[in-house]
Amino acid sequence: MQLVVTAHTPEGPQSHQRTSPEAALRKAHELVADGHEHVVITDITGRDYAPEQFDSLFVNPGT
Repeated sequence: MQLVVTAHTPEGPQSHQRTSPEAALRKAHELVADGHEHVVITDITGRDYAPEQFDSLFVNPGT
């Protein structure tokens, strides 16, 4: 699975590729904790998810 985690930073967009949902969510949480805004996880179809939405759909569904 190919996922891209993107955040808007003062220097511009910053993107990171991850191959598992868990790794993508960890990176998204790191970017949020660093104070970055508009953090999204994009799946292979081009759909963007906020970290909380991605977590509830793909990492911890049903919780």
